[in-house]
Amino acid sequence: MKNFNLAAIHHQNKEEYRYCNSDGTVVLMLRTGRGDWEKVIAYISNGYGAKNFYHSSQAQMYLAAQDEMFDYYKIKFDPEDPRIRYIFALENKGIKLFYTPDGVKSEKELHTSEGVVTFAYAYAYPAEPKPEWARGCVAYQIFPDRFSRRGKMEKNMERWNSKNITSDKFFGGNLAGMISSVPYLKRLGVQLVYMTPIFLSDTAHRYNTFDYYKIDPMVGTKEELKELVDKLHKADIKIMLDGVFNHSGQEFAPFKDALEKRENSKYYDWFFFGAKESPECGYACFSHEKYMPKLNLQNSEAAKYFAEVGRYWIRECGIDGWRLDVSPEVHPDFWRYFRREVKKENPDILIVAECWDDSREWCNNGDMFDSTMHYVWSRAVWQMFGARDINIKEFDARINRAFVTYPEEVTEVLWNILGSHDTMRILTRVGERLESLEAAVFFQMTCPGIPIIYYGDEIGMTGENDPYCRYPMQWNDTKDNKILRYYKLLTQLRQKYPSLMYGDFRTHLVDDEAGIYAYTRNYKNESVLCIICAKDIDQSRVTVAIPNELAKRIYLRDEISLERYNCANANLVLPYKYGRCYAFPIIKTLDQLMK
Repeated sequence: MKNFNLAAIHHQNKEEYRYCNSDGTVVLMLRTGRGDWEKVIAYISNGYGAKNFYHSSQAQMYLAAQDEMFDYYKIKFDPEDPRIRYIFALENKGIKLFYTPDGVKSEKELHTSEGVVTFAYAYAYPAEPKPEWARGCVAYQIFPDRFSRRGKMEKNMERWNSKNITSDKFFGGNLAGMISSVPYLKRLGVQLVYMTPIFLSDTAHRYNTFDYYKIDPMVGTKEELKELVDKLHKADIKIMLDGVFNHSGQEFAPFKDALEKRENSKYYDWFFFGAKESPECGYACFSHEKYMPKLNLQNSEAAKYFAEVGRYWIRECGIDGWRLDVSPEVHPDFWRYFRREVKKENPDILIVAECWDDSREWCNNGDMFDSTMHYVWSRAVWQMFGARDINIKEFDARINRAFVTYPEEVTEVLWNILGSHDTMRILTRVGERLESLEAAVFFQMTCPGIPIIYYGDEIGMTGENDPYCRYPMQWNDTKDNKILRYYKLLTQLRQKYPSLMYGDFRTHLVDDEAGIYAYTRNYKNESVLCIICAKDIDQSRVTVAIPNELAKRIYLRDEISLERYNCANANLVLPYKYGRCYAFPIIKTLDQLMK
Protein backbone atom coordinates (compact mmCIF):
# COMPACT_ATOMS: atom_id res chain seq x y z
CA MET A 1 0.00 0.00 0.00
CA LYS A 2 2.80 2.40 0.85
CA ASN A 3 4.03 2.23 -2.75
CA PHE A 4 0.93 4.07 -3.94
CA ASN A 5 0.59 7.82 -3.63
CA LEU A 6 -2.92 7.88 -2.18
CA ALA A 7 -2.75 11.61 -1.47
CA ALA A 8 -2.50 12.21 -5.23
CA ILE A 9 -5.94 10.73 -5.89
CA HIS A 10 -8.40 13.54 -6.53
CA HIS A 11 -11.80 14.24 -8.02
CA GLN A 12 -14.26 17.07 -7.50
CA ASN A 13 -17.78 17.02 -8.85
CA LYS A 14 -17.44 20.27 -10.78
CA GLU A 15 -15.48 22.09 -13.48
CA GLU A 16 -13.01 20.04 -15.51
CA TYR A 17 -13.42 16.92 -13.35
CA ARG A 18 -17.09 16.46 -14.17
CA TYR A 19 -19.15 18.09 -16.89
CA CYS A 20 -21.85 17.54 -19.46
CA ASN A 21 -21.15 18.31 -23.12
CA SER A 22 -23.62 20.05 -25.37
CA ASP A 23 -24.63 16.70 -26.90
CA GLY A 24 -25.56 15.32 -23.47
CA THR A 25 -22.52 13.09 -23.05
CA VAL A 26 -20.92 13.22 -19.60
CA VAL A 27 -17.18 13.30 -18.90
CA LEU A 28 -15.65 12.22 -15.59
CA MET A 29 -11.96 12.65 -14.75
CA LEU A 30 -9.89 11.20 -11.90
CA ARG A 31 -6.36 12.29 -11.01
CA THR A 32 -3.95 9.72 -9.54
CA GLY A 33 -0.25 9.46 -8.80
CA ARG A 34 1.78 8.99 -11.96
CA GLY A 35 2.22 5.33 -12.88
CA ASP A 36 0.43 4.02 -9.78
CA TRP A 37 -2.44 2.09 -11.29
CA GLU A 38 -2.88 -0.50 -14.04
CA LYS A 39 -6.60 0.03 -14.31
CA VAL A 40 -9.10 2.68 -13.20
CA ILE A 41 -12.82 1.88 -13.37
CA ALA A 42 -15.84 4.13 -13.01
CA TYR A 43 -18.91 2.66 -11.28
CA ILE A 44 -21.88 4.61 -12.60
CA SER A 45 -25.48 4.45 -11.43
CA ASN A 46 -28.56 6.62 -11.64
CA GLY A 47 -29.37 9.16 -8.97
CA TYR A 48 -31.22 6.63 -6.84
CA GLY A 49 -28.69 3.79 -6.93
CA ALA A 50 -26.56 4.43 -3.85
CA LYS A 51 -27.90 1.54 -1.77
CA ASN A 52 -27.43 -1.13 -4.44
CA PHE A 53 -24.23 -0.01 -6.03
CA TYR A 54 -23.28 -3.40 -7.45
CA HIS A 55 -26.15 -2.96 -9.87
CA SER A 56 -24.33 0.01 -11.37
CA SER A 57 -22.53 -0.17 -14.70
CA GLN A 58 -18.76 -0.43 -14.75
CA ALA A 59 -16.52 1.07 -17.42
CA GLN A 60 -12.76 1.27 -17.67
CA MET A 61 -11.38 4.80 -17.88
CA TYR A 62 -8.60 5.71 -20.30
CA LEU A 63 -5.35 7.48 -19.52
CA ALA A 64 -6.01 10.91 -21.06
CA ALA A 65 -2.92 12.81 -19.93
CA GLN A 66 0.14 12.81 -17.69
CA ASP A 67 2.30 15.48 -16.13
CA GLU A 68 5.37 15.23 -13.86
CA MET A 69 3.40 14.00 -10.85
CA PHE A 70 -0.03 12.82 -11.94
CA ASP A 71 -2.02 10.63 -14.30
CA TYR A 72 -5.41 11.87 -15.50
CA TYR A 73 -8.00 9.24 -16.34
CA LYS A 74 -11.20 10.04 -18.21
CA ILE A 75 -14.39 8.41 -19.32
CA LYS A 76 -17.06 9.81 -21.62
CA PHE A 77 -20.49 8.21 -21.72
CA ASP A 78 -24.08 8.85 -22.74
CA PRO A 79 -26.10 8.53 -19.52
CA GLU A 80 -29.42 6.69 -19.54
CA ASP A 81 -30.56 9.00 -16.75
CA PRO A 82 -29.26 12.57 -16.25
CA ARG A 83 -29.27 11.99 -12.47
CA ILE A 84 -25.95 10.26 -11.89
CA ARG A 85 -24.06 8.75 -8.98
CA TYR A 86 -20.56 7.35 -9.27
CA ILE A 87 -17.37 6.22 -7.55
CA PHE A 88 -14.00 5.04 -8.83
CA ALA A 89 -12.08 1.79 -8.42
CA LEU A 90 -8.30 1.59 -8.78
CA GLU A 91 -6.45 -1.67 -9.40
CA ASN A 92 -2.81 -2.76 -9.45
CA LYS A 93 -0.81 -5.81 -8.31
CA GLY A 94 -3.86 -7.57 -6.88
CA ILE A 95 -4.88 -4.52 -4.85
CA LYS A 96 -8.26 -2.90 -5.42
CA LEU A 97 -9.23 0.36 -3.76
CA PHE A 98 -12.20 2.69 -4.17
CA TYR A 99 -12.31 6.45 -4.24
CA THR A 100 -15.42 8.18 -2.87
CA PRO A 101 -16.27 11.62 -1.47
CA ASP A 102 -14.99 10.27 1.88
CA GLY A 103 -11.60 9.41 0.42
CA VAL A 104 -9.82 6.13 -0.39
CA LYS A 105 -11.62 3.02 0.87
CA SER A 106 -11.12 -0.72 0.83
CA GLU A 107 -14.03 -2.81 -0.41
CA LYS A 108 -14.97 -3.56 3.18
CA GLU A 109 -14.90 0.11 4.14
CA LEU A 110 -16.92 1.03 1.09
CA HIS A 111 -20.21 -0.16 2.56
CA THR A 112 -21.81 1.84 5.34
CA SER A 113 -25.15 1.72 7.15
CA GLU A 114 -26.29 4.33 4.63
CA GLY A 115 -25.11 2.35 1.66
CA VAL A 116 -22.23 3.40 -0.56
CA VAL A 117 -21.26 7.05 -0.27
CA THR A 118 -21.07 8.33 -3.84
CA PHE A 119 -20.32 11.39 -5.86
CA ALA A 120 -23.54 12.90 -7.16
CA TYR A 121 -24.25 14.68 -10.41
CA ALA A 122 -27.68 15.97 -9.41
CA TYR A 123 -28.75 16.60 -12.99
CA ALA A 124 -26.54 16.58 -16.07
CA TYR A 125 -27.82 19.56 -18.01
CA PRO A 126 -26.13 19.79 -21.44
CA ALA A 127 -23.75 22.70 -21.83
CA GLU A 128 -24.54 25.52 -24.21
CA PRO A 129 -22.81 24.52 -27.47
CA LYS A 130 -19.81 26.42 -28.78
CA PRO A 131 -20.17 27.77 -32.32
CA GLU A 132 -19.64 24.83 -34.65
CA TRP A 133 -17.72 27.03 -37.09
CA ALA A 134 -15.10 27.85 -34.44
CA ARG A 135 -14.03 24.31 -33.56
CA GLY A 136 -10.38 23.97 -34.49
CA CYS A 137 -10.50 26.70 -37.15
CA VAL A 138 -7.43 28.67 -38.29
CA ALA A 139 -7.48 32.30 -37.13
CA TYR A 140 -5.54 35.43 -38.06
CA GLN A 141 -4.98 38.53 -35.92
CA ILE A 142 -4.86 41.97 -37.56
CA PHE A 143 -3.59 45.18 -35.96
CA PRO A 144 -5.61 47.55 -38.19
CA ASP A 145 -3.25 50.55 -38.35
CA ARG A 146 -0.36 48.36 -39.48
CA PHE A 147 -1.91 45.74 -41.76
CA SER A 148 -2.88 47.25 -45.13
CA ARG A 149 -3.53 50.79 -46.38
CA ARG A 150 -5.56 51.73 -49.43
CA GLY A 151 -6.31 55.27 -50.50
CA LYS A 152 -4.64 58.63 -50.05
CA MET A 153 -1.78 59.02 -47.57
CA GLU A 154 -2.67 61.81 -45.12
CA LYS A 155 -0.14 64.28 -43.70
CA ASN A 156 -0.28 62.77 -40.22
CA MET A 157 0.59 59.29 -41.51
CA GLU A 158 4.02 57.67 -41.44
CA ARG A 159 5.52 56.11 -44.54
CA TRP A 160 4.79 52.38 -44.56
CA ASN A 161 8.42 51.37 -43.93
CA SER A 162 9.08 54.02 -41.28
CA LYS A 163 10.68 52.91 -38.02
CA ASN A 164 8.61 55.38 -35.97
CA ILE A 165 6.24 52.84 -34.48
CA THR A 166 5.21 54.24 -31.10
CA SER A 167 1.49 54.37 -30.31
CA ASP A 168 1.21 58.03 -31.31
CA LYS A 169 2.42 57.30 -34.86
CA PHE A 170 -0.17 56.39 -37.47
CA PHE A 171 0.45 54.39 -40.63
CA GLY A 172 -3.11 54.55 -41.90
CA GLY A 173 -3.99 50.89 -42.19
CA ASN A 174 -7.70 50.76 -42.93
CA LEU A 175 -10.75 48.67 -43.73
CA ALA A 176 -10.29 49.29 -47.44
CA GLY A 177 -6.87 47.68 -47.19
CA MET A 178 -8.33 44.71 -45.33
CA ILE A 179 -11.04 44.30 -47.98
CA SER A 180 -8.38 44.10 -50.67
CA SER A 181 -6.50 41.49 -48.63
CA VAL A 182 -9.35 38.95 -48.35
CA PRO A 183 -8.00 36.81 -51.26
CA TYR A 184 -4.60 36.65 -49.51
CA LEU A 185 -6.24 35.48 -46.27
CA LYS A 186 -8.25 32.88 -48.15
CA ARG A 187 -5.14 31.48 -49.85
CA LEU A 188 -3.41 31.32 -46.47
CA GLY A 189 -6.20 29.07 -45.16
CA VAL A 190 -7.64 31.58 -42.68
CA GLN A 191 -11.15 30.81 -41.37
CA LEU A 192 -11.44 33.56 -38.73
CA VAL A 193 -10.12 37.11 -38.58
CA TYR A 194 -9.72 38.92 -35.26
CA MET A 195 -9.10 42.67 -35.37
CA THR A 196 -7.79 44.73 -32.49
CA PRO A 197 -9.89 47.89 -31.77
CA ILE A 198 -11.20 50.01 -34.65
CA PHE A 199 -13.25 52.60 -32.74
CA LEU A 200 -12.53 56.33 -32.39
CA SER A 201 -9.32 57.03 -30.49
CA ASP A 202 -6.13 59.10 -30.60
CA THR A 203 -3.67 56.19 -30.47
CA ALA A 204 -2.63 53.67 -33.09
CA HIS A 205 -3.61 50.77 -30.83
CA ARG A 206 -7.05 52.32 -30.06
CA TYR A 207 -7.39 50.60 -26.68
CA ASN A 208 -8.42 54.01 -25.26
CA THR A 209 -11.86 54.25 -26.89
CA PHE A 210 -13.55 57.65 -27.25
CA ASP A 211 -16.78 56.49 -28.92
CA TYR A 212 -17.90 52.85 -29.00
CA TYR A 213 -20.46 53.54 -31.71
CA LYS A 214 -18.10 55.25 -34.16
CA ILE A 215 -15.37 53.66 -36.23
CA ASP A 216 -12.25 55.81 -36.32
CA PRO A 217 -12.39 57.75 -39.63
CA MET A 218 -8.77 56.82 -40.30
CA VAL A 219 -9.83 53.16 -40.21
CA GLY A 220 -12.97 53.62 -42.28
CA THR A 221 -16.74 53.70 -42.01
CA LYS A 222 -19.56 51.46 -40.87
CA GLU A 223 -20.39 50.79 -44.51
CA GLU A 224 -16.83 49.61 -45.14
CA LEU A 225 -16.99 47.32 -42.12
CA LYS A 226 -20.20 45.83 -43.54
CA GLU A 227 -18.43 45.36 -46.87
CA LEU A 228 -15.48 43.66 -45.17
CA VAL A 229 -17.77 41.35 -43.22
CA ASP A 230 -19.67 40.49 -46.40
CA LYS A 231 -16.53 39.74 -48.41
CA LEU A 232 -15.08 37.63 -45.60
CA HIS A 233 -18.32 35.69 -45.21
CA LYS A 234 -18.44 35.01 -48.95
CA ALA A 235 -14.93 33.58 -48.57
CA ASP A 236 -16.13 31.40 -45.63
CA ILE A 237 -14.16 33.50 -43.14
CA LYS A 238 -15.64 34.75 -39.86
CA ILE A 239 -14.67 38.03 -38.18
CA MET A 240 -14.39 39.15 -34.55
CA LEU A 241 -13.92 42.60 -33.04
CA ASP A 242 -12.05 43.66 -29.91
CA GLY A 243 -14.23 44.98 -27.09
CA VAL A 244 -12.45 47.21 -24.58
CA PHE A 245 -14.95 47.39 -21.74
CA ASN A 246 -12.54 47.29 -18.79
CA HIS A 247 -11.61 50.91 -19.43
CA SER A 248 -12.30 53.75 -21.88
CA GLY A 249 -10.36 56.72 -23.18
CA GLN A 250 -10.27 60.11 -21.49
CA GLU A 251 -12.37 61.60 -24.29
CA PHE A 252 -15.21 59.12 -23.75
CA ALA A 253 -18.22 61.43 -23.25
CA PRO A 254 -19.49 59.85 -19.99
CA PHE A 255 -16.00 60.12 -18.47
CA LYS A 256 -15.61 63.77 -19.49
CA ASP A 257 -18.99 64.53 -17.95
CA ALA A 258 -18.13 62.70 -14.73
CA LEU A 259 -14.70 64.32 -14.50
CA GLU A 260 -16.23 67.78 -14.87
CA LYS A 261 -19.37 67.43 -12.73
CA ARG A 262 -18.14 64.80 -10.26
CA GLU A 263 -20.97 63.63 -7.96
CA ASN A 264 -23.46 65.72 -9.92
CA SER A 265 -22.87 63.65 -13.07
CA LYS A 266 -25.17 60.71 -13.79
CA TYR A 267 -22.03 58.93 -15.03
CA TYR A 268 -20.00 59.45 -11.85
CA ASP A 269 -20.52 55.86 -10.68
CA TRP A 270 -19.52 54.51 -14.10
CA PHE A 271 -15.92 55.04 -12.95
CA PHE A 272 -13.83 54.56 -9.78
CA PHE A 273 -13.07 58.06 -8.55
CA GLY A 274 -10.86 58.17 -5.47
CA ALA A 275 -9.55 54.65 -6.05
CA LYS A 276 -6.61 53.69 -3.84
CA GLU A 277 -4.64 51.98 -6.63
CA SER A 278 -4.21 55.16 -8.69
CA PRO A 279 -4.02 58.11 -6.24
CA GLU A 280 -1.96 60.18 -8.67
CA CYS A 281 -4.82 60.12 -11.20
CA GLY A 282 -7.74 60.59 -8.83
CA TYR A 283 -9.51 57.61 -10.41
CA ALA A 284 -8.74 53.97 -11.17
CA CYS A 285 -6.95 53.39 -14.48
CA PHE A 286 -5.86 50.45 -16.52
CA SER A 287 -2.19 49.73 -15.80
CA HIS A 288 -1.94 53.08 -13.94
CA GLU A 289 -2.23 54.91 -17.27
CA LYS A 290 -4.18 58.13 -16.79
CA TYR A 291 -5.50 58.14 -20.34
CA MET A 292 -7.38 54.85 -19.78
CA PRO A 293 -9.90 55.33 -16.90
CA LYS A 294 -11.27 52.07 -15.54
CA LEU A 295 -15.00 51.38 -15.93
CA ASN A 296 -17.34 50.24 -13.17
CA LEU A 297 -19.56 47.67 -14.85
CA GLN A 298 -21.33 46.82 -11.61
CA ASN A 299 -23.24 50.00 -12.28
CA SER A 300 -26.43 48.81 -13.97
CA GLU A 301 -26.62 51.66 -16.46
CA ALA A 302 -23.01 51.23 -17.51
CA ALA A 303 -23.59 47.49 -17.88
CA LYS A 304 -26.63 48.10 -20.12
CA TYR A 305 -24.67 50.57 -22.23
CA PHE A 306 -21.79 48.19 -22.96
CA ALA A 307 -23.99 45.14 -23.46
CA GLU A 308 -25.85 47.15 -26.08
CA VAL A 309 -22.52 48.04 -27.73
CA GLY A 310 -21.92 44.30 -28.03
CA ARG A 311 -25.33 43.73 -29.58
CA TYR A 312 -25.15 46.77 -31.87
CA TRP A 313 -22.16 45.65 -33.95
CA ILE A 314 -23.54 42.12 -34.27
CA ARG A 315 -26.90 43.48 -35.39
CA GLU A 316 -25.64 46.27 -37.66
CA CYS A 317 -22.63 44.67 -39.33
CA GLY A 318 -22.97 40.92 -38.79
CA ILE A 319 -19.74 40.33 -36.88
CA ASP A 320 -19.23 36.81 -35.53
CA GLY A 321 -17.82 37.43 -32.09
CA TRP A 322 -16.00 39.51 -29.51
CA ARG A 323 -12.56 39.23 -28.00
CA LEU A 324 -12.85 41.05 -24.66
CA ASP A 325 -9.88 42.99 -23.34
CA VAL A 326 -8.52 42.66 -19.78
CA SER A 327 -11.47 40.41 -18.97
CA PRO A 328 -10.28 39.18 -15.51
CA GLU A 329 -10.42 42.75 -14.14
CA VAL A 330 -14.13 43.10 -14.98
CA HIS A 331 -16.73 41.82 -12.50
CA PRO A 332 -17.97 38.33 -13.50
CA ASP A 333 -21.61 39.42 -13.17
CA PHE A 334 -21.15 41.78 -16.09
CA TRP A 335 -19.72 39.05 -18.32
CA ARG A 336 -22.67 36.78 -17.50
CA TYR A 337 -25.04 39.59 -18.40
CA PHE A 338 -23.07 40.50 -21.54
CA ARG A 339 -23.15 36.89 -22.73
CA ARG A 340 -26.90 36.60 -22.27
CA GLU A 341 -27.51 39.83 -24.15
CA VAL A 342 -25.25 39.28 -27.16
CA LYS A 343 -26.38 35.68 -27.54
CA LYS A 344 -29.92 37.03 -27.93
CA GLU A 345 -28.67 38.89 -30.99
CA ASN A 346 -26.89 35.84 -32.42
CA PRO A 347 -26.48 32.59 -30.45
CA ASP A 348 -23.69 31.49 -32.80
CA ILE A 349 -21.14 34.16 -31.91
CA LEU A 350 -17.83 33.35 -30.21
CA ILE A 351 -16.87 35.15 -26.97
CA VAL A 352 -13.18 35.05 -26.04
CA ALA A 353 -11.47 36.29 -22.87
CA GLU A 354 -8.12 37.99 -22.78
CA CYS A 355 -6.71 36.10 -19.81
CA TRP A 356 -2.99 35.39 -19.48
CA ASP A 357 -3.34 32.70 -16.82
CA ASP A 358 -5.51 29.75 -15.80
CA SER A 359 -8.96 30.65 -17.11
CA ARG A 360 -11.13 27.95 -15.58
CA GLU A 361 -13.26 30.36 -13.58
CA TRP A 362 -14.01 32.33 -16.75
CA CYS A 363 -14.61 29.48 -19.22
CA ASN A 364 -15.48 26.19 -17.57
CA ASN A 365 -19.00 26.92 -16.40
CA GLY A 366 -20.13 28.19 -19.79
CA ASP A 367 -21.84 31.28 -18.40
CA MET A 368 -19.25 33.89 -19.41
CA PHE A 369 -16.72 33.02 -22.12
CA ASP A 370 -16.48 30.33 -24.77
CA SER A 371 -12.70 30.50 -24.85
CA THR A 372 -9.58 32.33 -23.77
CA MET A 373 -6.27 33.44 -25.23
CA HIS A 374 -4.27 30.37 -24.23
CA TYR A 375 -1.07 31.97 -22.97
CA VAL A 376 -0.45 29.02 -20.62
CA TRP A 377 0.04 26.93 -23.77
CA SER A 378 2.08 29.74 -25.36
CA ARG A 379 4.57 29.99 -22.51
CA ALA A 380 5.32 26.26 -22.70
CA VAL A 381 5.93 26.51 -26.47
CA TRP A 382 8.06 29.64 -26.10
CA GLN A 383 10.27 27.96 -23.52
CA MET A 384 10.58 24.74 -25.52
CA PHE A 385 11.39 26.20 -28.92
CA GLY A 386 12.45 29.75 -28.00
CA ALA A 387 14.50 29.95 -24.82
CA ARG A 388 14.91 26.13 -24.94
CA ASP A 389 15.19 26.10 -21.16
CA ILE A 390 12.84 23.15 -20.55
CA ASN A 391 13.26 19.58 -21.74
CA ILE A 392 10.78 17.51 -23.73
CA LYS A 393 9.47 15.75 -20.63
CA GLU A 394 8.59 19.02 -18.88
CA PHE A 395 7.14 20.44 -22.08
CA ASP A 396 4.84 17.45 -22.50
CA ALA A 397 3.74 17.65 -18.86
CA ARG A 398 2.81 21.32 -19.19
CA ILE A 399 0.95 20.78 -22.45
CA ASN A 400 -1.03 17.85 -21.05
CA ARG A 401 -1.86 19.82 -17.92
CA ALA A 402 -3.02 22.74 -20.07
CA PHE A 403 -5.40 20.51 -22.02
CA VAL A 404 -6.99 18.73 -19.03
CA THR A 405 -7.65 22.09 -17.36
CA TYR A 406 -10.73 22.66 -19.52
CA PRO A 407 -13.74 20.67 -20.76
CA GLU A 408 -13.12 19.22 -24.20
CA GLU A 409 -15.56 21.59 -25.92
CA VAL A 410 -13.64 24.56 -24.47
CA THR A 411 -10.31 23.02 -25.49
CA GLU A 412 -11.52 22.87 -29.10
CA VAL A 413 -11.81 26.67 -29.24
CA LEU A 414 -8.85 27.82 -27.10
CA TRP A 415 -6.71 30.41 -28.88
CA ASN A 416 -3.21 28.92 -29.26
CA ILE A 417 -0.93 31.91 -29.74
CA LEU A 418 2.71 32.08 -30.87
CA GLY A 419 2.73 35.88 -31.02
CA SER A 420 0.40 38.84 -30.63
CA HIS A 421 0.38 42.62 -30.45
CA ASP A 422 1.41 42.26 -26.78
CA THR A 423 4.38 39.89 -27.26
CA MET A 424 7.56 39.63 -29.28
CA ARG A 425 7.19 37.98 -32.65
CA ILE A 426 7.78 34.25 -32.80
CA LEU A 427 10.74 34.41 -35.20
CA THR A 428 12.47 36.85 -32.86
CA ARG A 429 11.66 34.68 -29.86
CA VAL A 430 13.31 31.63 -31.42
CA GLY A 431 16.46 33.58 -32.23
CA GLU A 432 15.56 33.73 -35.94
CA ARG A 433 16.30 30.00 -36.25
CA LEU A 434 14.09 28.64 -39.00
CA GLU A 435 14.22 25.11 -37.54
CA SER A 436 12.80 26.29 -34.22
CA LEU A 437 10.13 28.34 -35.97
CA GLU A 438 9.02 25.39 -38.09
CA ALA A 439 8.78 23.11 -35.03
CA ALA A 440 6.73 25.68 -33.10
CA VAL A 441 4.37 26.36 -36.01
CA PHE A 442 3.94 22.63 -36.69
CA PHE A 443 2.99 22.08 -33.07
CA GLN A 444 0.57 25.01 -33.16
CA MET A 445 -1.13 23.73 -36.31
CA THR A 446 -1.45 20.15 -35.05
CA CYS A 447 -2.76 20.95 -31.56
CA PRO A 448 -6.36 21.01 -30.27
CA GLY A 449 -7.82 24.50 -30.27
CA ILE A 450 -7.68 27.48 -32.62
CA PRO A 451 -4.21 28.26 -33.99
CA ILE A 452 -4.07 32.02 -34.40
CA ILE A 453 -1.50 33.63 -36.70
CA TYR A 454 -0.35 37.15 -35.81
CA TYR A 455 -0.20 39.18 -39.03
CA GLY A 456 3.25 39.02 -40.61
CA ASP A 457 4.44 35.99 -38.65
CA GLU A 458 3.59 33.90 -41.70
CA ILE A 459 6.19 35.81 -43.77
CA GLY A 460 8.91 35.87 -41.12
CA MET A 461 8.53 39.37 -39.71
CA THR A 462 10.59 40.04 -36.60
CA GLY A 463 10.19 42.38 -33.63
CA GLU A 464 10.74 42.54 -29.89
CA ASN A 465 7.93 43.34 -27.45
CA ASP A 466 5.52 46.26 -27.93
CA PRO A 467 5.95 48.50 -29.87
CA TYR A 468 8.46 46.58 -32.00
CA CYS A 469 6.04 43.72 -32.66
CA ARG A 470 3.75 46.22 -34.41
CA TYR A 471 5.69 47.10 -37.56
CA PRO A 472 3.54 47.42 -40.69
CA MET A 473 2.90 44.29 -42.73
CA GLN A 474 5.67 43.80 -45.29
CA TRP A 475 3.63 42.92 -48.36
CA ASN A 476 6.66 42.77 -50.64
CA ASP A 477 7.89 39.79 -48.60
CA THR A 478 4.83 37.70 -49.44
CA LYS A 479 6.29 36.79 -52.83
CA ASP A 480 8.21 33.49 -53.05
CA ASN A 481 8.44 33.25 -49.26
CA LYS A 482 9.57 29.92 -47.78
CA ILE A 483 7.95 30.54 -44.41
CA LEU A 484 4.66 31.50 -46.04
CA ARG A 485 4.71 28.27 -48.06
CA TYR A 486 5.22 26.32 -44.85
CA TYR A 487 2.27 28.03 -43.15
CA LYS A 488 0.05 27.28 -46.15
CA LEU A 489 1.15 23.64 -46.13
CA LEU A 490 0.19 23.31 -42.48
CA THR A 491 -3.17 25.10 -42.72
CA GLN A 492 -4.04 22.82 -45.64
CA LEU A 493 -2.93 19.78 -43.64
CA ARG A 494 -5.05 20.84 -40.67
CA GLN A 495 -8.13 21.34 -42.79
CA LYS A 496 -7.60 18.08 -44.71
CA TYR A 497 -7.70 15.83 -41.63
CA PRO A 498 -10.62 16.23 -39.19
CA SER A 499 -8.53 14.67 -36.39
CA LEU A 500 -6.25 17.73 -36.45
CA MET A 501 -9.23 20.06 -36.01
CA TYR A 502 -11.49 18.04 -33.71
CA GLY A 503 -9.51 15.09 -32.35
CA ASP A 504 -8.22 14.41 -28.86
CA PHE A 505 -4.52 14.72 -28.01
CA ARG A 506 -2.53 11.73 -26.74
CA THR A 507 1.18 11.78 -26.01
CA HIS A 508 2.85 8.84 -27.77
CA LEU A 509 6.56 9.26 -27.08
CA VAL A 510 8.68 11.56 -24.93
CA ASP A 511 12.38 10.81 -25.42
CA ASP A 512 14.83 13.48 -24.31
CA GLU A 513 17.84 11.34 -25.15
CA ALA A 514 16.71 10.73 -28.73
CA GLY A 515 15.26 14.25 -29.04
CA ILE A 516 11.83 13.01 -30.11
CA TYR A 517 8.39 14.26 -29.16
CA ALA A 518 5.48 12.32 -30.68
CA TYR A 519 1.74 12.50 -30.16
CA THR A 520 -1.44 11.45 -31.89
CA ARG A 521 -4.59 13.34 -32.76
CA ASN A 522 -7.57 10.99 -32.87
CA TYR A 523 -11.08 11.49 -34.23
CA LYS A 524 -13.55 8.76 -35.13
CA ASN A 525 -11.74 6.31 -37.44
CA GLU A 526 -8.78 8.60 -38.14
CA SER A 527 -5.51 9.29 -36.37
CA VAL A 528 -2.55 11.45 -37.27
CA LEU A 529 0.79 10.55 -35.71
CA CYS A 530 2.81 13.77 -35.28
CA ILE A 531 6.56 13.63 -34.66
CA ILE A 532 8.88 16.54 -33.88
CA CYS A 533 12.69 16.37 -33.85
CA ALA A 534 12.76 18.59 -30.80
CA LYS A 535 16.42 18.81 -29.74
CA ASP A 536 19.47 20.13 -31.51
CA ILE A 537 21.58 16.97 -31.24
CA ASP A 538 24.05 15.29 -33.58
CA GLN A 539 22.37 12.25 -35.06
CA SER A 540 21.22 11.31 -38.53
CA ARG A 541 18.42 8.84 -37.83
CA VAL A 542 15.95 7.92 -35.14
CA THR A 543 13.57 4.98 -34.58
CA VAL A 544 10.00 5.61 -33.48
CA ALA A 545 7.59 2.79 -32.61
CA ILE A 546 4.14 2.91 -34.18
CA PRO A 547 1.32 3.18 -31.60
CA ASN A 548 -0.11 -0.29 -30.91
CA GLU A 549 -3.69 0.78 -31.43
CA LEU A 550 -3.03 2.06 -34.94
CA ALA A 551 -3.34 -0.03 -38.07
CA LYS A 552 -0.38 -2.12 -39.16
CA ARG A 553 0.97 -0.88 -42.45
CA ILE A 554 3.89 -1.71 -44.68
CA TYR A 555 4.40 1.97 -45.41
CA LEU A 556 3.29 5.28 -43.94
CA ARG A 557 3.29 8.54 -45.90
CA ASP A 558 4.53 11.75 -44.32
CA GLU A 559 2.27 14.67 -45.26
CA ILE A 560 5.07 17.23 -44.80
CA SER A 561 7.76 15.78 -47.09
CA LEU A 562 5.33 13.52 -49.04
CA GLU A 563 7.84 10.68 -48.58
CA ARG A 564 6.90 7.11 -47.69
CA TYR A 565 8.57 5.23 -44.84
CA ASN A 566 8.69 1.49 -44.19
CA CYS A 567 7.00 0.45 -40.97
CA ALA A 568 6.41 -3.27 -41.53
CA ASN A 569 8.11 -4.13 -38.22
CA ALA A 570 5.97 -1.57 -36.31
CA ASN A 571 8.86 0.90 -36.24
CA LEU A 572 9.58 4.00 -38.29
CA VAL A 573 13.24 4.78 -39.02
CA LEU A 574 13.31 8.48 -39.80
CA PRO A 575 15.96 11.00 -40.83
CA TYR A 576 16.71 13.25 -37.85
CA LYS A 577 17.35 16.97 -38.09
CA TYR A 578 16.46 19.52 -35.44
CA GLY A 579 13.12 21.13 -36.24
CA ARG A 580 12.04 18.53 -38.77
CA CYS A 581 8.46 17.42 -38.33
CA TYR A 582 6.42 14.49 -39.60
CA ALA A 583 2.67 13.91 -39.88
CA PHE A 584 1.49 10.37 -40.64
CA PRO A 585 -2.28 9.98 -41.15
CA ILE A 586 -3.68 6.52 -40.37
CA ILE A 587 -7.21 5.26 -40.92
CA LYS A 588 -8.17 2.63 -38.33
CA THR A 589 -9.69 -0.66 -39.40
CA LEU A 590 -13.16 -1.81 -38.35
CA ASP A 591 -11.64 -4.41 -35.98
CA GLN A 592 -9.60 -1.72 -34.22
CA LEU A 593 -12.63 0.52 -33.88
CA MET A 594 -14.60 -2.35 -32.30
CA LYS A 595 -11.80 -2.87 -29.77
